[in-house]
Amino acid sequence: RGRRAAAGAALAMAEAASQGVLEQIPVATFIEDIDKFMAKEGSAEAALEKLQAFYSACKAIEQRLSQRKSRLKAKIPDIESTYNALLQMQQQAELGEALTAHYELAQCVYAKATVPVHQENKVCLWLGANVMLEYPREEAIALLERNLSEAKKTLKELVEDQGLLRDQITTTEVNMARVFNWDVKERRKQKAAES
Repeated sequence: RGRRAAAGAALAMAEAASQGVLEQIPVATFIEDIDKFMAKEGSAEAALEKLQAFYSACKAIEQRLSQRKSRLKAKIPDIESTYNALLQMQQQAELGEALTAHYELAQCVYAKATVPVHQENKVCLWLGANVMLEYPREEAIALLERNLSEAKKTLKELVEDQGLLRDQITTTEVNMARVFNWDVKERRKQKAAES
């Protein structure tokens, strides 16, 4: 019965962690009075099982946060380079000149192109999932500017969430060590009493 409750608690924490854009990070409470805590829990095995389930849920959240962070870190340079290219196009259009660009055709194969940005005000943005949309240049610049600021904001929030989660993991590890040490101490007391 205790294992089902611990597994249910871990599942509930994992489900809570996957809700919403911001991760719902479970809060670990430091065990101030180990004797009082163990009297409430009953046995060291039951307490360690609950703490281990909590720890596993935290590690799963940590892995998801790390994956999201690495995906964002990969996307930000792409957004920045596209944004900068559009700004360059805008500058050339304001000068009334065509833009000369070197672009990659294949790996290590480049071509030179003259783009009449002063005559045409439309650009195509690759949105992903095999979707490309045509935008007016100003609208595309505004969209990329919003996306870039949102990606940087999200990355900052992820770093903060990871810091908070690390604190919860550390607290849980300390709690597990304290329960284990309490159990060892109690077993020694029982052996000494039996002798």
